[in-house]
Amino acid sequence: MKGVYDLTIVRLKLLVRNRSAIFFSIIFPILFLFVYGFLFAKGDSEKVRFLMGPVVVLTILGSGFWGVGFQIVFFREKNILRRFRPAPVGAGPLLISGIIANWFLQIFVVSLEFLIARWMFHIPWPLQPLELFLIATLGLFAFAGIGMVIASIANTMQETQVLCNLLWFAFMFLSGATAPLAQLPEIIRHVALFLPSFYLVYAMQAIMFGGASLSAMLPEMTALVMTTVAAYLLGLKLFRWDQHMKLSWSAKAWAVPAVIPFLALGVWANLFSHRIDQALVLYGQVWPR
Repeated sequence: MKGVYDLTIVRLKLLVRNRSAIFFSIIFPILFLFVYGFLFAKGDSEKVRFLMGPVVVLTILGSGFWGVGFQIVFFREKNILRRFRPAPVGAGPLLISGIIANWFLQIFVVSLEFLIARWMFHIPWPLQPLELFLIATLGLFAFAGIGMVIASIANTMQETQVLCNLLWFAFMFLSGATAPLAQLPEIIRHVALFLPSFYLVYAMQAIMFGGASLSAMLPEMTALVMTTVAAYLLGLKLFRWDQHMKLSWSAKAWAVPAVIPFLALGVWANLFSHRIDQALVLYGQVWPR
């Protein structure tokens, strides 16, 4: 535990020195808060409260891809990871410390976003802050895990940027995090049920705006926990200290299990749940047709 604590402090210091991580993890989501608040919600407090779900999810997405995944590859290419190798800790504590450091920073950023929204747009305080805290924490852990998997299978910074951007835009634009689900074509709505970002957006809005209980979010929470565990184990298995250690395509195929929980959830949601209808009902309460 002492090793994890010390590494977490070091990772926090390194994280706040990374310009890309700072922009995508802190500045970018706060800019989105202003865009959503002034452009989409036009300053209406109820609409801003509804849009806080997508804002928090964008924060979590940026932290997972750019704050965790991108940073690991950056450390590997700059031979920073090799300096940790002689330490009496393995890859496991190093990965855990990165997840914890990212969690500390992003919980602060999410809290700051709510304070800004409260101050500028006068949204009420969440009635279920502990539930929101838990969902945000699970989301941060899950997307940090996905970021670790990306860092594990990417051999260079260029590959990391391609993978991060592909997932970033897919998770942003096809899940309701940017364009509301009600404005997306029917087929895209069903595709959204396979994306983890959709479930984060829905869970945040259902709890904060719809008063849903954690028990109602059990499928989403299960998928997030399973993704975190699978991604951590894969990140540990595929971890590389040195940039010269390249992965074969057969080794990269181990990344598939990280997406299985959401593939299963997407199939279940398309066949048996009413998540799309429930998300549209929440949207209709704010923007009636």
